[in-house]
Amino acid sequence: MKKILICAVLLSCTILGCKQTKKVSQAGVYRLEKQTVSGGKKDTTYVRTQVKVYTDQYFMYSGIAPDSSVGFGVGSYKLGTGNKITEHNIYSSGSLDSAKDFNVLVTKTDKGYSQVIPDIAVVKGVKYKLIEDYTQLPSADTSILDGVWKLDKTFWVKGKDTLKQNETQYKIFWGGHFMFIHRYPLDQAATKFKNGFGYGDFSLKNDTLNEEDEMSSHALLLHRKFAIKITFNGNDEYSQVINDSKTKEQTTEIYKRLK
Repeated sequence: MKKILICAVLLSCTILGCKQTKKVSQAGVYRLEKQTVSGGKKDTTYVRTQVKVYTDQYFMYSGIAPDSSVGFGVGSYKLGTGNKITEHNIYSSGSLDSAKDFNVLVTKTDKGYSQVIPDIAVVKGVKYKLIEDYTQLPSADTSILDGVWKLDKTFWVKGKDTLKQNETQYKIFWGGHFMFIHRYPLDQAATKFKNGFGYGDFSLKNDTLNEEDEMSSHALLLHRKFAIKITFNGNDEYSQVINDSKTKEQTTEIYKRLK
């Protein structure tokens, strides 16, 4: 009897067509073109240089405003049916590591996509929504580095001085693009912090990671090329050594992959 029922269902799907709910595919790298906040019967458009990267599981964005203020975020996401995505905050410039979910409505366009977060904020009883338009950027080949990594340890060496830095940093690789976001102390007592980021292209050949920063909150990194020696400890941990000839500094960073 079970076999008869299964065959009947399959036959009806073939003849009539079973209704399927299609999930959107969001993996890619996108550049912000327009950002608008709508609420209180008023629309305000903001000028912001920003890039957003989606892997198959995670997202990361970073950007800078004309006043040099930095905004960033990293998290996981789940595809819903239709045009819905749920983004879960792991770390951001505004919420740090506080758990928070955002319901994002995505509409594909010829050049990329538009996203709407209907409930981005409520101020004095007024509800605001965020509207952003993105253009998709070309992607290169896949890499063993593709995914999101969290900085585990950092050692900074200049001359005879060696310091262990205390900062929170995440790094994403996807389709030949990379991005890092971090919050780092401005003093040894770690009482004052600053946000920063960098974004650009990368390639991995043997044990050398080549990076070129196209966008950064750090003027010293902008449009610079780095050949970084990296060493893998399995598939989910790697270390990198950066020798900066301009500052005569050496930085060693150890990263662990988010799973």
